[in-house]
Amino acid sequence: MQASARMKNTFSFSLFFACVIYHSVYNKAVEQNSNKENILNVACRLFAFRGYDSVGVQEIADEAGITKPTLYYYFGSKAGLIQTLITEKGGLLMERLSAACEYRHSFLDSITKIIQAEIAFAHENPDYFRLHILLLNAPGGSESNALYTPIRKEIHSLFLDFFSKSTAEFGNMKGKEEFYSILFRNNLVSIAATVLSGFLKDDEETIGKIAHSFVYGVAS
Repeated sequence: MQASARMKNTFSFSLFFACVIYHSVYNKAVEQNSNKENILNVACRLFAFRGYDSVGVQEIADEAGITKPTLYYYFGSKAGLIQTLITEKGGLLMERLSAACEYRHSFLDSITKIIQAEIAFAHENPDYFRLHILLLNAPGGSESNALYTPIRKEIHSLFLDFFSKSTAEFGNMKGKEEFYSILFRNNLVSIAATVLSGFLKDDEETIGKIAHSFVYGVAS
């Protein structure tokens, strides 16, 4: 009986010790994720309003309330920091656009869904969307341009594929798919940015008019 009691006590102590270790590890992981998220949000805001090349690591650290070594621990460098932003937020944007660009044999409906997807993303991620615009137009040869080139190419391929498939409905686009895809992509960014700034409504009627105007331009 005494041996059995000792075994129970040993098991109880081991279980307690395991729980303490688990909670310690869990709390540390939560804290690390919170710190990382805070740094990303601060950096995104600074990059969006000042430009990637104009913001230094020390400024990000000061704004985030951390030390430079902490930033380097999580991201390795400023380039690693913005690369994480691009991977996470840019990846989400690509997911949204990819779903919206799925060819549904209705050019108007598809154009409408793409506009809605871009605007929704801009509303949900205003700082990153502003950064997205800056990175799309980053000067050639700059670090930010090099970092965003993969996403830029993905977006280009996505819209080119959509317009290539849409020639089944609008044969007059044949041979001009790339021209129209670039034109629409640039208009799309401008529309979402104007909505984000509050100068354009994003209600169903307004989006419908925008979509119709683009379709009419292609059809005429």
